[in-house]
Amino acid sequence: MSQNPRIAILGAGPAGSALAALLARQGIQSLVYDDEKRPAMLVGESLIPAIVAILQRMGIEDKVAAIAQFKPGASFIHHCGTQMHFDFRSVTGRLPPYAYNVPRPAFDDVIKDHAKSLGVRFVKHRAGLVAHPGGTPELELDTESLAAGGYESGAKPDLIIDCSGRTRTSARLLGIGADTGPRRDTAHFAHFTGIDHPYVAGQIVITYHPWGWSWRIPLPDCLSFGMVMNPKSLAEFGSNAEERLDKVLATDPTLSPLTANRQRVSDAYTYTNYQLISDRAHGPGWVSAGDAFGFVDPMLSPGVFLALDAAESLSAMFARHGEKLLDHPQQLLKELGSYEQRQRAWHEAWHELIEYFYDGRIVAFYERGMKLKSDYPGAFSNMMERISSRTLALMASGATTMSTFSRMYLKCCSKWLLTPGRAQVLALPKNI
Repeated sequence: MSQNPRIAILGAGPAGSALAALLARQGIQSLVYDDEKRPAMLVGESLIPAIVAILQRMGIEDKVAAIAQFKPGASFIHHCGTQMHFDFRSVTGRLPPYAYNVPRPAFDDVIKDHAKSLGVRFVKHRAGLVAHPGGTPELELDTESLAAGGYESGAKPDLIIDCSGRTRTSARLLGIGADTGPRRDTAHFAHFTGIDHPYVAGQIVITYHPWGWSWRIPLPDCLSFGMVMNPKSLAEFGSNAEERLDKVLATDPTLSPLTANRQRVSDAYTYTNYQLISDRAHGPGWVSAGDAFGFVDPMLSPGVFLALDAAESLSAMFARHGEKLLDHPQQLLKELGSYEQRQRAWHEAWHELIEYFYDGRIVAFYERGMKLKSDYPGAFSNMMERISSRTLALMASGATTMSTFSRMYLKCCSKWLLTPGRAQVLALPKNI
C-alpha cells in the first residue's frame, strides 16, 4: 500500500468503515482515523430490511447474523388500546423479508473487521483539522494527524470524508449551522433481563404513552428498553436516567405487568439531540456522511441505514469515475453536490414518514381501515387493507420511503379517510 492514501476518513463507525471497505473493493485506498473511543452502548440497535440488502451486497450478512437477534417485524402499541403489528414478509420481492437487532459495538466491529480484511489501514488517532472557510480546500488534516497517518514529503489527502458522528467535526470547525427539527425529546435507555416479551421472538415493540414513547428491542442475551420523553414530563419520573427508567417500568400500565423480574444489566444512557441536518455537507476537499451529515428521530430506526446508504452513494461516485475524479476538483464538487442532494431527500422522506407516527395519523389510519374492513367485509376492503399494510411496511423498511406514489397515498388517505379529530387524540405530546 502507498503511504499516502488520497482519501482520509474520520471515524470508524458504520459509515466510515463501510465506505473504506467499499472503496477497497474498487482498489481505492483510504486511511481511517479512529481514536477507538466510544460508549459501551449506542442507539441504532434495531436494523431495517434495507440494511440487510446492503449487508448482502457487502458480503457480510452471515457475520452480522452471528452476533444478532433475527427481527421478523415491528409492533406499535397505543395506550388507548390500538395495536398494529407489521410483518416484514409483506416486503418480499422488494427487500429481504426480515432484519436484525444488534448490539451496536459488535455490529460496528463486524464492518470494521471486514474493512481490515480488505486491506484498509486504520490509525488510532483522533484526527485534527485545520479550517479555511471559503478556501480551496476548506479543510485539511493538521500536522500531527498527517504524521500519525504516515503522510510524507508534504503529501496530503485530496478528500476528507467526515464520518465523526454527532460531534460533526467539519461543520463545527467551519461554522456550519443545522436544522434541528421540530422535537426536543430526551431519551434514556439501558439493557435489561427478566422483562417478559409476549410477542414473536425478535419482534421490536414501540409503545405510545401519554408522556412520549418507548422501545423494546430484543437482543441475543437481553432486551434494550428505551423511553423517549417530552421534557415537560421528566421531573415526574425522577432526577436521573436510572430513576426514570425504573419508575416507568414499575408504574406504566402497559409495561409494569411484564417487568416484575427485571434487572438492569448495563449503565443507563441519555440522548438529547434527536433531529438534525447540516445546512451544508460538502465543500472543496471535504464531505460529511452518516450522523456527521444529519440524523433522524429513531422511532423507525433509519439511522444506520442512512449511514450505510451514504457510504454506498459515495462509493458509487468513485465506481463511476474512478480515483481520477480526485484530479478534477470542479467535477468532484459537482458529484458531491449530487450526493448531498440525495441524502437530503432521504432525510426529508424519513422525517415526513416519522411525523405520521408522532401526530397520530398512522394509528388513526389503521383504526379506520380496521373499521371499514369490519363494517364492509369482502374482497374490496380486504384488498385495501393489504395495499395499506404493504405500503406502510415498504416505506418503514426503506424500500419506498422516498416513493412519490407511497407518500401521496398516505397523504390522500390521511386527508380523506380519517375520522375528524381522531389523530389529535392519538398523537404524541408536542414539546415545543
